[in-house]
Amino acid sequence: MNSWCAIAPLHKDATKEPFIDISVGGNQIPGGNPGCLIVWAVTAHGRVMFRVGTSTTCPEGQRWSTIKLANGYEVCQITVGMTGLVWAVLMIGKAIVRTGVTREYPMGEDWVEVDPPQKDLKLVQVSIGTDAVWAITQDGGVWFRKGIKGEMSGVCEQMAVGTGWVEMLSKMSLVSVAPNDQVWAIGHEDRCLYYRAGITQSELTGKKWRLINAPLQLSRASSNASLSSSNRHSMCGTPQQQRHQSWGSLNRPHSTSEGTTLIREWEEQSRSAPTPTSLKLWQRVNDGTSTKNPQQTSFQDIYLNEDKKRSANSLDMNDLTEASVANITISNESLTKTGESIVVSGKGMGNVVKINPAAWSPVHSVGSMVGVEAHPETDGSIFDPDLTSDSGVYGEDESSGAMYWAECDTSWYKVEAGACFVDLSNPPKWIADSNGTSHGDVAETWRIYILEELKKRLQKVQFDPSIYEKVVEKSSWVKNGNAKCKVKGGTSYEDCVIELEWISSNSGFLDSGIVTILNSDGATTIMQFPVSEIMCVVCCSEPGNPRIAIHTPRMPRSKVLRLQFSSDTEMEDWLAHLTSVSCQMNNVYGKPSPNTIWATTALGDVYVYDPAIIEENQFINGAYVQELDVVGKELPFECILQNGFGYGSSLKITACIHDDADRLSFNFVCYSMMSLKQKSVMDCHDVALHFNPRLKENIIVRNTYQNGQWGDEERNGDILLKPGSNFTLNIICETRGYKIYIDDKEFTFYSHRILPQSITHLRIKGLMTLCSILYKSTSIIIDPITMFWRQMGGHLKKVETCSVGVTWGIGYDNIAWVYTGGWGGLFLKGLDSSTGINTMVDTHNYYVYENQRWNPVTGYTSHGLPTDRYMWSDASGRHKRTREHTKLLSMQWHWVSDWIVDFHTPGGVDRDGWQYATDFRSQYHGKKQFTDYVRRRRWFRRCQLTTSGPWQELGNTKLIDVSLYATDKPGSDTPVYIWAVASNGEALFRRGVSESCPMGVSWEHIPSDQALVGISCGPCGQVWSVGKNGSSYWRLGITSVKPTGIQWQNVEPPAGAHLKQISVGKNEVWALDTIGRLHIRRDVQVNVFPEGTYWQTLPVMPNDPIHIDMSVANAKQGFRHVAVAREQGQVWAISGAGILCRRIGITDDNPAGTGWATGIGANWQYISVGSLINKTK
Repeated sequence: MNSWCAIAPLHKDATKEPFIDISVGGNQIPGGNPGCLIVWAVTAHGRVMFRVGTSTTCPEGQRWSTIKLANGYEVCQITVGMTGLVWAVLMIGKAIVRTGVTREYPMGEDWVEVDPPQKDLKLVQVSIGTDAVWAITQDGGVWFRKGIKGEMSGVCEQMAVGTGWVEMLSKMSLVSVAPNDQVWAIGHEDRCLYYRAGITQSELTGKKWRLINAPLQLSRASSNASLSSSNRHSMCGTPQQQRHQSWGSLNRPHSTSEGTTLIREWEEQSRSAPTPTSLKLWQRVNDGTSTKNPQQTSFQDIYLNEDKKRSANSLDMNDLTEASVANITISNESLTKTGESIVVSGKGMGNVVKINPAAWSPVHSVGSMVGVEAHPETDGSIFDPDLTSDSGVYGEDESSGAMYWAECDTSWYKVEAGACFVDLSNPPKWIADSNGTSHGDVAETWRIYILEELKKRLQKVQFDPSIYEKVVEKSSWVKNGNAKCKVKGGTSYEDCVIELEWISSNSGFLDSGIVTILNSDGATTIMQFPVSEIMCVVCCSEPGNPRIAIHTPRMPRSKVLRLQFSSDTEMEDWLAHLTSVSCQMNNVYGKPSPNTIWATTALGDVYVYDPAIIEENQFINGAYVQELDVVGKELPFECILQNGFGYGSSLKITACIHDDADRLSFNFVCYSMMSLKQKSVMDCHDVALHFNPRLKENIIVRNTYQNGQWGDEERNGDILLKPGSNFTLNIICETRGYKIYIDDKEFTFYSHRILPQSITHLRIKGLMTLCSILYKSTSIIIDPITMFWRQMGGHLKKVETCSVGVTWGIGYDNIAWVYTGGWGGLFLKGLDSSTGINTMVDTHNYYVYENQRWNPVTGYTSHGLPTDRYMWSDASGRHKRTREHTKLLSMQWHWVSDWIVDFHTPGGVDRDGWQYATDFRSQYHGKKQFTDYVRRRRWFRRCQLTTSGPWQELGNTKLIDVSLYATDKPGSDTPVYIWAVASNGEALFRRGVSESCPMGVSWEHIPSDQALVGISCGPCGQVWSVGKNGSSYWRLGITSVKPTGIQWQNVEPPAGAHLKQISVGKNEVWALDTIGRLHIRRDVQVNVFPEGTYWQTLPVMPNDPIHIDMSVANAKQGFRHVAVAREQGQVWAISGAGILCRRIGITDDNPAGTGWATGIGANWQYISVGSLINKTK
């Protein structure tokens, strides 16, 4: 409310122990509540105080709490960062750091002492950002503290204290670090304002200091404004037409400051409002200096003349006499009289100046004195607007509307960047243009003369700018609206304001955008992230609740942001804009590459992941390189090596060893499947390579851990690592073993004892700070959690693709569709689109169950027991569903039938549609028996969706499953083999399909003894199917001459399993049963034993995180779908919670793999990886 609130002092007499420093931060403390603030202060006695109860809704807090210091410690300065990290400077020149600052205990737990950079230096000031601490010593030296990680500072003392000091070789008197680690400072000698250029997340020290030209606004309403010369041609009164083009971003023009010189001095004696104040008005005698403009003929004459003019226009204090001084006293009592103007007059004043009492109007608020200060832009009535140009004090021309700035002889004393956020991708022009040249030089006559001469010279040169391309041309827009938000871990949706800012360029390489979520009042930021962090934007609506989910898995605080809108139109509009800008950011448009992964969600939306996005960025010097995320990670550190660590792979680790470090370990782990009893054992996995520097023993041990036992140690070689040093460890996997380098010097060679293809994880332990880890592989490295998913358009239940890019889909109404090669449709709202967009119609059935229980008096009735399920429910009975309250998902859907009894319910029904069972949890059947006490009846109602997408309808043959396989590379136009299952259970083979004719020519029916429900085709003529009875079949006799084969051979399903889906790869067959368990067919050899020998069932892990997602209503244990790539080693699946998973640890000896690498949970339903090929360069 633009006011100051006086905080009660520690004692009745405020001068007994006044405050000498204060710092505010903690607004992004890890896990903290929105609006959280942390305030620390220092008193004149050196005591440290903590303000209890501060927040954005209660910024004044509740009370002061004393923080205990060690005996003899006295603090002179304190600073707190946005993550709650606190540093303080002692009177003796040392620093102390507060440890244990967390969301539960914002005051922290203890102090840790930090020595100054050198023994002969003393710290005088420190400042904290997020991952940076800067300090000033008594000689003006600037120092940077390395090893700071703000996110982890509350739980890791080493991350809060850092590891060492780095000198910046510059002199500053004060430094201030912004929340995003940008640094501002005030010069040591010149007292000018500086900005540290080149600071990035990877280079927190920056590159150089940049002088900032900060013009000083001459505002009458300011309590301490001082005006120097106001001459139109002086430095302080720059005319508007000569003002720097970026000054408008600092302040809007609202007043004029022209005429005589004025110096005002305010002397406050109250903490909340001004008391009797003395204002001295200085009038300057006209010195009679002429302002002629001679025509100079040489540069030297221009310079000399300008120097004389500067001397003549300077203020000479000797020209001021007592007669020209007017003393004016304004009493505090008169200021408190609201509604009255205070007449201010004095000797030498031509007119009376009326001061509006709103300039300082003390108001009582919550027991505190609040001083409302005048705002120079909004409180224009503070001074009487009727002043004429003849006034001795305010004799300026108000009609010009110019704003005047002063920047001559300005000595800066303090800079505070706690609320300053500089966007590195698009810095403000007033920073980019600050190159050390003062604005005064811009208006100098000698400079104008040179520019004029250059213009004359340019006129003689033949130059047509229209034929040259512009260097950079940007455009920007902002979209905002109201919604309800729910971050991951939240329990409810809360009102918010969402804002999307997008800055685009013609080249596309400088595009940037920011998504901001604000509180409903728009004053406090809940969260903010760049568009580049968005990996997927997906609709997650429920009937009556239009919602979208924004997945940002790399963000440390919130992985998923869910937004709920008031209407379908608003939700679709935001979905279109967010999808469009995220695709522009990742530079993906139109048709994806042939090796794309396709997937569908539970709501029928179609998405793709194109590996070509990362392929170009990863391929460096003949290998694919991935930089593992080690920022803010504490040790022990563990991560998945997505491609394993086979031959040709390498790992380059850069780290800093702590001074007190002893044993370090780098382990290449081979994860294995465990039973529940084994899972409690932490280190039961094999370790292919154990690299263990023991600093105190001066040795480096190499070993292997296999089958619960360590092998023989290798200890030879000199140790090249020392405590407190930085080092680089490079491990290269070769055919015979591992070649190990330390600081680019070959250290040793370690022979293989376990096949390196079995390695799945990297585990690092010890007292050190990881700087970077570079992981190299011979094929594209796909990390499921960082895959960017792009919505393609259309509405499908299943989608299948192959290596040449031919893609088919099946709708919920079992209609087959073929991909046209376009992108877009109704979901993009025309923001981006391409050719090949067609209208699509899909149908869906809504089901509700009518449940009844039998009793001896009334027979079957809807009045059940108190413990019974709802009498109208879904299939599970856990959720209440009624016909009257069933809503459509969105406005694109509409009903096409009324509620009808379903006589095709699985399990059979009687003539009225009822099914019977002994209890609601038992199995239902269609004929009533003597022991049946409950019954249910399924009702359905059909609805229809009308949308559009890049799909072409394929005839009238309805399909329930389809599979594609191509034998050659894209561009060859060789035949594509497509097998399908019709809705009547018959197998079909599509003739005439190729890259140039993706729809094919005709269907050929393949007879089978058993009705089929699923089918899959793969390399070397492999075709497997699943029957309605739960058994599996493989097709015998498939050749290039007879691609349809000869006959079906039955393969018994796993014991006790009823298969429903199957997927075929190279020498591997995976199957999924009706309860979500996965099975793999072992010993499949296409040319020897194509049907394999036995089924291996993957163990079920209860409470496995891949099956848990609280936002998915139908989440359950088990899997929804499994997909096998046509090349070995790529098995993907969708968990019961709709989470994307990729199998790791697959080898020739263990085709079942050892674990899962998970991606985002977008409620996926189906995935196809038939086009995915492991490219090896």
